[in-house]
Amino acid sequence: MRHKMRWWWSLPLVHHRTTFFLTFLMLFPALMAVFTQENEINMPHQESDRIASLVEFWAKKIGNHIYHLSNAFSQYADIKTNFENSEAKLQENDGLQLVKEMATDVTNMMKFKVEAVKRIMNVAEEASLDKEYKQDEEVEYYNAKRLNKFYPPEHKLKGELREGFKRLTLTENSHFDGIAVNENHSSVHVPTNVYDKAPDVINAIRWSGRLDRTFKSNYELDPTLSWQYFGSSTGFLRQYPASSWVMDEKDPDLYDARLRSWYIEAANSPKDMIILLDVSGSMTGLRREIAKHVVLNILETLNENDFVNVFNFSVETLELVPCFRDTLVQANLENLGEFKKALNYGETKDIANFTQALTQAFELLHRKNSKYNKSGQGSQCNQAIMVVTDGAPYNFEEIFAKYNWPHLQVRMFTYLIGREETKVRDLNWMACANKGYFVHVTTLAEVREQVLKYIPVMARPLVMYQSSHPHVWTGVYADIAEAWNVMQALLIAGRPEKAFPGRRGAPGLREGYRLMTSVSVPVFDRKKTSVRTANLLGVAGTDVPIREIEKLVPPYKLGVNGYSFMVNSNGYVLYHPDLRPVHEEANAEVQRRSRDRQEWFQDILKPNYNSVDFAEVELTDHEPGPRSNHSELLALTGWRDYYSKLRRDLIEQRGGEAVLDVKIHMDGMKRVVQRKQRYFTQKIGGTPFSLGIAMPEGYGKYKVHGQIELSRVIQDPRGAKAMDHFSTGNWTLHPDWVYCEYKYDQNRVDQSPEDLMKDFLSRAQKPHWKWRSTRTRPPPEPAMNQAQYNTWKPPAHEDDRRDNYYCDKDLVQSLLFDASVTNVYASSNRNMEDQLEGKNPVAIYITLLYSSVRHYFGMTTAFVATRSGLTRWIDLTRANPMDDAAQNNHSGEPHFMKMHNKAIDEVWYKRAVDYYEEDNEAYVYSVPFDAATRNPDDVLVTATRAIFIEENSYRKAPAAVVGVTIKHSKFVEYFKNETYKCPSYPSRDSNCKKAKTCESKSLDCYLLDDNGFIIASENDDDTGKFFGTLEGTIMESLVQSEVYKRVRIFDYQAVCLDTRLEPSIASILATPLQWIRWMANWMMGNIFWMLVKTHLYTLWDPNQAWAYTHTERDIQYPDLEEPPQDVFDYKEPSLEEPRSVDLPEYLADDGTEEVLPEVAAPDDIPRSFDYDNATEGSGEEDVLAEYEDVLGEIYYDIDGMHPDGKVPPDYDPPYGEEDGDFPSIESRTPQLPLMNIQLAYINKTHPRPCDKEVYLYKLQNHKLQQEGAYKPVKGKLSNCHTNGCGRPFSVQKVISTNLILVAVNNLCPCESRKVDIEPVEVDYNETMHCNRLLLQHFRKRPSTCYNYHPDEHEIKLCGGAGALGLPSLALLVLLTLVHIFNNLSFGS
Repeated sequence: MRHKMRWWWSLPLVHHRTTFFLTFLMLFPALMAVFTQENEINMPHQESDRIASLVEFWAKKIGNHIYHLSNAFSQYADIKTNFENSEAKLQENDGLQLVKEMATDVTNMMKFKVEAVKRIMNVAEEASLDKEYKQDEEVEYYNAKRLNKFYPPEHKLKGELREGFKRLTLTENSHFDGIAVNENHSSVHVPTNVYDKAPDVINAIRWSGRLDRTFKSNYELDPTLSWQYFGSSTGFLRQYPASSWVMDEKDPDLYDARLRSWYIEAANSPKDMIILLDVSGSMTGLRREIAKHVVLNILETLNENDFVNVFNFSVETLELVPCFRDTLVQANLENLGEFKKALNYGETKDIANFTQALTQAFELLHRKNSKYNKSGQGSQCNQAIMVVTDGAPYNFEEIFAKYNWPHLQVRMFTYLIGREETKVRDLNWMACANKGYFVHVTTLAEVREQVLKYIPVMARPLVMYQSSHPHVWTGVYADIAEAWNVMQALLIAGRPEKAFPGRRGAPGLREGYRLMTSVSVPVFDRKKTSVRTANLLGVAGTDVPIREIEKLVPPYKLGVNGYSFMVNSNGYVLYHPDLRPVHEEANAEVQRRSRDRQEWFQDILKPNYNSVDFAEVELTDHEPGPRSNHSELLALTGWRDYYSKLRRDLIEQRGGEAVLDVKIHMDGMKRVVQRKQRYFTQKIGGTPFSLGIAMPEGYGKYKVHGQIELSRVIQDPRGAKAMDHFSTGNWTLHPDWVYCEYKYDQNRVDQSPEDLMKDFLSRAQKPHWKWRSTRTRPPPEPAMNQAQYNTWKPPAHEDDRRDNYYCDKDLVQSLLFDASVTNVYASSNRNMEDQLEGKNPVAIYITLLYSSVRHYFGMTTAFVATRSGLTRWIDLTRANPMDDAAQNNHSGEPHFMKMHNKAIDEVWYKRAVDYYEEDNEAYVYSVPFDAATRNPDDVLVTATRAIFIEENSYRKAPAAVVGVTIKHSKFVEYFKNETYKCPSYPSRDSNCKKAKTCESKSLDCYLLDDNGFIIASENDDDTGKFFGTLEGTIMESLVQSEVYKRVRIFDYQAVCLDTRLEPSIASILATPLQWIRWMANWMMGNIFWMLVKTHLYTLWDPNQAWAYTHTERDIQYPDLEEPPQDVFDYKEPSLEEPRSVDLPEYLADDGTEEVLPEVAAPDDIPRSFDYDNATEGSGEEDVLAEYEDVLGEIYYDIDGMHPDGKVPPDYDPPYGEEDGDFPSIESRTPQLPLMNIQLAYINKTHPRPCDKEVYLYKLQNHKLQQEGAYKPVKGKLSNCHTNGCGRPFSVQKVISTNLILVAVNNLCPCESRKVDIEPVEVDYNETMHCNRLLLQHFRKRPSTCYNYHPDEHEIKLCGGAGALGLPSLALLVLLTLVHIFNNLSFGS
């Protein structure tokens, strides 16, 4: 021992030892840092377990805290106890009985509409027999476009009625969408292309004036009637009640009643049509453009019950759309769009082979030999061939003798293009020999009128039978003219405020379109003439707004997450909760591309909004790929679902029942629910429609039944008054539900639903109260005697009519019951002084503590919503919570609960009920998706919990949903405070900081909801975003760990906006001389354009035709001989790569707007003229170069939309339309250099229908449970970096919520992929695109068909050549002066 000590303390050794210790002490921090770094990166199991235990601790503490607070403030226990202690019972929902009752109500309502139009028809046919119109007779009527317009103040006749206008008192009427109307008169609309002084037009206007009395009596008999009208075959429309046609005089009036579906379908039986378009070498220049517009106008006259194909013929006869080979396709909007797009391509060459074209057309239509008709498709009624050509070499009698004689099953309609009178005879013979009609079209202006002449010819068999007047119901349509075409034309012209005119000028279209169906009947001419004729006088009809149908199918009877829908005989939906006719995403698209976030444009109708199939809105849970719906809904067999169950029951109008597993998206296609639903169907009598209802399996089988009988309240004067149950003051009713309403409420002062309910409740407690709960009744029977009819008919006295009302007894008494059991906020709606007054110290302490907690945690609102549509709340932020003028904190918007007052229709209500199946004690939390872009003080967290009435685990039904709103900033503050703590340390002291918490830089913590959206994190900018956009790799790992489940959703109603680059207009600042150049170009261009439109250039050479350069369409189509495959071949978006959308760059790197070149590249400009052949020095090339992009915009929108949004090099657009389909180019050109810049983005896009897919995410609670308790899930992204490090993470369910807490180690610099939930287009190949278009679902043909009358051969009228006048120099000068004067007046 002594030697050891001596050794240790020897001087040399002491020196070495000292050196060693000093070196070790110096290196110790670095060694520890390296060790710690490696330890943190690799995180051994014990460290991972420690983080998991921390996450588990935080999740439990957060869950317990917010659960008890939410329960306390929402008063969940009190409300649930009230429901349980009341007389609320469970009743089983009999779906079949329910749908029968609803269908009966709808049937009765529809019968009234049919009877109304038949009365109009009878009076019209009788009125037409009146004495003939005399030329000097003055006809008085109200022109809808010439009402109540006065001279402006600066005019010398200020305040006086303008010349040619009439004064008519118009009063705003809520029944007609707030439009000002006159119920004593009708008004007449005459299209631009119809001369209102023509003898036949003015005579029809004269005798149709007798319809006013019928219109008025119909409306008195049925106060739910909407617009009534008579569309004349001469072109005008008489509508009741009278209203002003709101449209600027300088805007195009595109509305023509004869092109509306209600007119076409009533005037014609369904038809199979083949259009033969001559594309031989002689069909160049203006002839080609006229021919194209003839085809376009023919296509506009078709509807969903018609079938069509278009062929180009020269040496060969080829389908215009190669996909449509050897078939006819349904004339829905999507297929018609394909034809319109294809018309913009192709070349004219060679000679026309009429023999091959006619033979191929007859072979396709021939019922015995045709592959097409053997398949059972098509209308199987009328058949027609439309030949559009500039002349035929002879009449081809042998072909007609072989295929069409003697039965004449196919009608021939021939359209001669051009001014060649020598070509008339043969084409005229073809039409006359085959029950058709011949027209000679020489100018663009007469295209529409000439095309419409075929409709009365097709109607001849129907007219000749006289006795039968079949009524026709249209599919769903929006009450505007030409939808997208009108909007684009007006936006291009710089007039966005006029872009959405209603058919009758109704305001409020920014909030949505008025969807409707119509019923119409044909009106026949009964006059006896020496020459056999079959004249169609017109069509009588009335509109039935879809909202009126929905009123008869009360949602409260279906319960939460139940819904109704209606389908027609083609399988298209009239209404459905997932029918999305408006492209609302367009605004977001514009704002994303624009620096000015205030820019927007009105929502647009989707291109195929009215042909959405039932199979496209009901998404079954067994879809392996797009358009492959193998289920009871749509069992595909050979591309035709003839063996499907539910859809076929709807189409064939069979009452039935089905159960399906479906996927339902909500909240803007960002959340998804998978559930089993039960469907019930029933026919609507007298219509081609079927009604269906869907209710969730499970809780949808039962409903809560609890009511307060108003009769008891009346009989017991000591009892509470009805309004006592609403004593809190803060309550609203579902704004779209009908509790009680006055049947004749048009001229009443507008009342809120709450005020209207107060009015009726006060009336209900008076003696002699009657419920009048019968919503509809059948029309009067013909066998009724006078006494029975007097009892049946509605009151005629004005006072009686004003008091005629309807009240839904079940709904109102359920509302009173819900108001009674939810009247718990009455004890909490006093201010602080009232709450403290008279209390003992303990109670005062509890009250103050309650108030302190409310303020500390940021509670702002407590609310409850019930099955009866009642929503009531208490504002926790105000000294007086009864204050009903509450607003959101800083935004100035209405209170949160006033904006979300639709009770069972609110997303938070539906989610709370659905989540009850997952966790019956959980609150469902959510934040706005755009929370990161809002003022932080305005962002609220919404927490909701469902209250169920349960008898056992199987018999249960939702009664209400309670909830609270919390300031997000306070919620996040609490989240940070808890996750920055350690279990062993009560506060964040120095010892706690040594531990790894969410406060450390090495750990990121998130609260995610059940769909993967961030509710809270350490970064406020993350709020509301999808977790995968920040941590895509972790999100994928959570899917692999089965924490989340990916659910694939297909959107078959999607719209893709194809983008086209445009030249910048910044060059307007280049030089003042530019303005002089524009003025010269404008004058020359207008003169030049007028010459083209009026054909005055033919004064010098009548046979002149402008040449164009046409090239082959460069789109390659696949071999279509192979049959379609059952499995669609498409490119599935890879999850390995981030999804991206190629958009043009509008901003420079420094954030400023990029200035594009002044002159567009050649491929970016539509070539509507041959620049190389333009006359030098004439100014033509300058005008065309200046306005070519604008003219091209109009041509695109009218004639079709390009699939890729770019201008093909062989594109050859038309000159322009003259008949009202197009905005006047002359009136637009002065504004074009000053076009509003804010419209640039929408002008750069074209919508087209497409399919999109998206993967949504759903939390799997059962995967987070072990032995009945929630346990943490640990994971690690291994080897995600070159240094071999990984990223461990831990996940824990937050108890009693829909949230999970995720903690992610961020020290390893792993690259994270982006996983978003933005829908992306399904990438179909050409074969798949064709297969999708050719997909023929089962459909039911209309029940009536009129295609033959034995005496039709006696009618000799089959068309002829139009008379051509000789133009003169005086006419040229006069037209030029008038044209320039009109433009100068417009410019001023």
